[in-house]
Amino acid sequence: MNRTVERAMQILQIVSKNQKGTTLQEIAEALKIPKSSAYVIVQTLLSQNYLAPMRYNDKKYRIGLKLFTLGMHYVDDLNLVEQCALYLNPLADTYQKTAFVGVLEGNSIVYIHKYVSKDAVLASCALGSRKEVHATALGKAILAFSDEETRDKILDSIELNPLTENTITDRALLLDDLEKTRARGYSLDIKEHVNTTVCCGAPIFDYTGEVIAAISLSDVLLGPIEVMGKDVAQVARVISNALGYIHT
Repeated sequence: MNRTVERAMQILQIVSKNQKGTTLQEIAEALKIPKSSAYVIVQTLLSQNYLAPMRYNDKKYRIGLKLFTLGMHYVDDLNLVEQCALYLNPLADTYQKTAFVGVLEGNSIVYIHKYVSKDAVLASCALGSRKEVHATALGKAILAFSDEETRDKILDSIELNPLTENTITDRALLLDDLEKTRARGYSLDIKEHVNTTVCCGAPIFDYTGEVIAAISLSDVLLGPIEVMGKDVAQVARVISNALGYIHT
């Protein structure tokens, strides 16, 4: 086997095992080759989209989109919104709530899907609108399940502005809330963004284990929050699995 090709395959295997990203130095050490040699191969893989830089740290690398496409043909016809609609909308009908899907764009949550069940009270928030990441169930779900470095970079770049009297504006208290979110598996927005709205959310992961979105159910009153939260978290896991995520 050609040595360069062999090393390229080894690099892809090394990077694929580290969901938090792998540095050039770590690659060189794992292969026991000079950093300069690893750099040439890594740059080639980056140029062909077999590797990609981590979103908030371009010194670390993860598996790129092209490799995912080649290895995951069975999900070629699926996308995030379709999968969310397939599994989240029925849950919204069960609880008679409004369902949302949001992604992080910059430091804001952008709403990319909305479904209003027949008897839902709440139907606010237009698709494409942007909301504060620290005061929404969608945003807190993404923050809580992002790696610490990513989370801190986002928090460092925003102001924890009060939107209602219930908004968490103290960083230490917000971090505590995010830890509770990780522990129970779902996030809560108890009238933190809007005085009349209560939301429950959970994260969506891609095939690399990176948080790419979040789902939520919203209304003026959520009722049995613990039961609903667990159901939202379970649906989020199903959607993540459909997108190629494998829980380890």
